[in-house]
Amino acid sequence: MKIENYIWSLFKSLKAVLTALTIAILLIVPAALGQNKVDTPDAKSSAEPVSVEAYASHTKIAPGEKLLVAIKLTIGSGWHVNSNKPSDEFLIPSEVALGDSSPVAIDNIVYPKPKMVKFPFSPEAPLSVFDGSNWIQVFLIVNKDAQAGPTKIPLQITTQACDNRSCVAPTTQELPIAIEIVPGFVATAIKHSDIFSSLGMTAEAAPAPVVEPTSSLTPPKPETAPQVGFWGMMKNFKAQDFVDRYGYILAFIAMYLLGLGLTLTPCVYPIIPITIGYFGSQSSGKWTRQLLMASVFGLGIAISYAIVGTVAALSGSLMGAALQSSWVLGVLAIICVVMGFNAFGAFEIALPGWVMNLAGGGSRRGVTGAALMGLTMGIAAAPCLAAFIVSLLAFVGQKGDPILGFSMFFILGLGLATPFIALGTFSGLISKVPKSGAWMVYAKKVMGGLLFGAALYFLNPILPKPLHHSLVAVALTTAGLYFGFFEPTPAKTWRFRAFRYLLAIVLIGGAIWWGMPGAEAVKEGGIAWQPYSTEVVQKAAVDKKPVVIDFYADWCIPCKELDKYSFSDSRVVSVGSNFVMLKANLTKGSSPEVKGLISQYGIKGVPTVVFIGSDGIEMPELRINQFERADLVLTRFNTLAATITAGNKTLP
Repeated sequence: MKIENYIWSLFKSLKAVLTALTIAILLIVPAALGQNKVDTPDAKSSAEPVSVEAYASHTKIAPGEKLLVAIKLTIGSGWHVNSNKPSDEFLIPSEVALGDSSPVAIDNIVYPKPKMVKFPFSPEAPLSVFDGSNWIQVFLIVNKDAQAGPTKIPLQITTQACDNRSCVAPTTQELPIAIEIVPGFVATAIKHSDIFSSLGMTAEAAPAPVVEPTSSLTPPKPETAPQVGFWGMMKNFKAQDFVDRYGYILAFIAMYLLGLGLTLTPCVYPIIPITIGYFGSQSSGKWTRQLLMASVFGLGIAISYAIVGTVAALSGSLMGAALQSSWVLGVLAIICVVMGFNAFGAFEIALPGWVMNLAGGGSRRGVTGAALMGLTMGIAAAPCLAAFIVSLLAFVGQKGDPILGFSMFFILGLGLATPFIALGTFSGLISKVPKSGAWMVYAKKVMGGLLFGAALYFLNPILPKPLHHSLVAVALTTAGLYFGFFEPTPAKTWRFRAFRYLLAIVLIGGAIWWGMPGAEAVKEGGIAWQPYSTEVVQKAAVDKKPVVIDFYADWCIPCKELDKYSFSDSRVVSVGSNFVMLKANLTKGSSPEVKGLISQYGIKGVPTVVFIGSDGIEMPELRINQFERADLVLTRFNTLAATITAGNKTLP
């Protein structure tokens, strides 16, 4: 009986609870349904971390009447968007607009009051931003000639979300609001009255736009955002900002000037001996013909460079990825060898037609050969990477316009090719020096030797390192002995003999230097690099240790320059000992692992050096995309080291 009484008591208690819940549901659900009716937006969209909702005052309205729209702008935690009037004219504002064929016009827009916030990337001047939840008030007027019937208002809102360190791409979200235009219709009650009432929005009078607040922290515009001139923007080139400010005509001029600047970078080193070797070994002719051939050579460089750049931008592949292919490198090496033997006269008697065409025999065939050499050298110049090229790749990729991309990279390639046009013209005119005779035959063979050296350069990523190292030493020694003592051209003057002996000393001395183990000894006492692995990066984040990742490729000359001149600096080595130092080899670009790294870190080319703070988050403002001297690398290392102290302050 006791058990039955206990069960009966439990049943009555449950009955009382269920009765109370039923009453509560009957009282709450109607109110909830009514609230849901208010909160259901007429249009909504989301593009992380920004979501927007639009609430319209009416579904039916007559031509000439006013329509209210309240837009709820919600920004995810830790993110912000620029206000409608950013502190800097180069920042992208948050703006509401109408799309094409709209049945309404904008009467007024009232944006929320922004916040003035300082960020690590803008420590001096606070920025005008929105964060959290905000309401934008939009006052529309239906066009008097709007056609009757159902239609949609093509409302749009453009924002760019940023956190404390980086920004995502700007997005324009569509908010199509369905309405019905009914001539003579008289609207009475409005929808979402609670929202419009809380915002103070009425159709009788649209309030004046909110004026950006002035802050005691914000000095006048000229002081907070001093306008950077043409050359200042060239120094820190950002393609989108430059085009927005100066337009495409000046942007193309800037591309040409920046291309000229690329000729001062290490990536053009292989093209110099090839240019001298090829044009120096050509037959003599008028200076106009030499200029024509050099110009065609330069045009070939610009065309192939433009193709490589456009493909990289639109496909997201690595700039200079063609040099990851053994076939491409092999073909480049073969071309250099063929041109080298041509300079030695090996093919002058029984040369096949296609090789003769490639090698430049005859007037028309010489121009064709110059064009083919230029096209191949454009591929060789593709690894020329700089910070502004990364910006250009992103700009072209965002636009998605192959014609625009090709045009911009073509002009950039013309700037890169201009010094080589001059160098080719000068090299081709050597044969016109008075009394050239025998020494010119000797000079052409030296040019051929340069071409053989270029072939060894292209074979570097293909051959095993010990074999390639040995081949270079043998080639330098052989060249020194041949050009100094065994080359059959008679040396009739003491100057000629002195030049031969001096060249032999330089080449044989270079072979001795090349074979010395000094470089490896320096490397052992330098930075303790580790091969890249995801596990090491994850462990560093757990241990709160900063990480430096050096993305490189075997064919990348600026990568080697960074190792030799910057990462070997004792100050850089000392600061770097506090970090996890990783190297990621991108030479084999076709492998899934390399493709994954390129996608994960957004690598556009090599060298790229990525800096990850002690909190495990990348610091994109520190990225290196080109050869930088030790002082600049040290500055970035010191900035990264500061995150160790900052991170330790937050530890318990």
